[in-house]
Amino acid sequence: MKTLICSLCVLLYVLSANPRSASPNSSNLFSKIEGQVYDPSHRPVEKLNVELLNDVDSVVQRTKTDSAGRFTLSNIAPGRYIIKVLPYGTNLEEQTQEVIVGYLANDTTYVEFNLRYDRRSREAAIGKPAGVSFVQDIPAAAKTSYLAGIADLAKHQDKGLEELQAAIDLFPTYYDALDSLGREFVSRRMFEKGHPYLAKAMEVNPRSSSSSYSLAYAFYQLKRYPAALEAAKVTATLVPASVDAQLLYGTLLRITGSYPEAEKTLLQANTLAKKMNSETHWQLSLLYNRLNRTQDTIDELETFLKLVPDTPDKDKIRDLIGKLKTSAKPNK
Repeated sequence: MKTLICSLCVLLYVLSANPRSASPNSSNLFSKIEGQVYDPSHRPVEKLNVELLNDVDSVVQRTKTDSAGRFTLSNIAPGRYIIKVLPYGTNLEEQTQEVIVGYLANDTTYVEFNLRYDRRSREAAIGKPAGVSFVQDIPAAAKTSYLAGIADLAKHQDKGLEELQAAIDLFPTYYDALDSLGREFVSRRMFEKGHPYLAKAMEVNPRSSSSSYSLAYAFYQLKRYPAALEAAKVTATLVPASVDAQLLYGTLLRITGSYPEAEKTLLQANTLAKKMNSETHWQLSLLYNRLNRTQDTIDELETFLKLVPDTPDKDKIRDLIGKLKTSAKPNK
């Protein structure tokens, strides 16, 4: 029994690199989102920025609409997302839609945006991450550089980064620029570069869930677990209904040995998910294995396989489940 548990520990450790891609998902399970954007006269709108965000407002992907107003977001893992259309430089309103991406291999979700004319001034609201109510008096030059940087990130990423940095140089406590630049570095897996900007963004705006989540994720990837746990706890407190926030927090609680709280948090993440979430079941299997709760480990691994039947490690996991079941039987 002990040998089997150790074997399972090795496999699960190898396969659990991070909470959003911790489970051994196959890339061919990833889906895409296709959409089209129209103006109030139902004419396609080109060159608009489109962002895909998770449920703590962290940008997962960016793109722009083409000449027919179409856009495509590819290689999307199952989960709940927000699509945001940002009509910078137009008289149209920003618009968002929620999308649930399921577990069907190579599935495509279609969305359509029918934008309205913006009757309000864009000066106060443009470029603010969803869910954050925070206002600063920004110098005009810094705001111009920031908006140019956000617009350029989709197609001219290096230029966009330079423009965001220029905005910060002009106004060092510019929250939106600090948050955006930090999260952009994290999305590029440049964690050492990203976390100082995110920490500064949180100093300026302590209620920023997007900054705290990305900061927690950056520290997690850098294996700075106490700092990651602290930031993840802030995120889970700010957005308690976020599956991503609870999943990351629960994962870090498990890693740092707070097992009862980890179980409570991961089960909460599972409850919050609108569809069964394979990642939470994977993390629960890691937790129950650590606690030598063999039957619970088996149950979570079996649930995981039902949700992700084409994982490339399915044979190894099935074999381990079989061995665990055998070892759990009482000796006659």
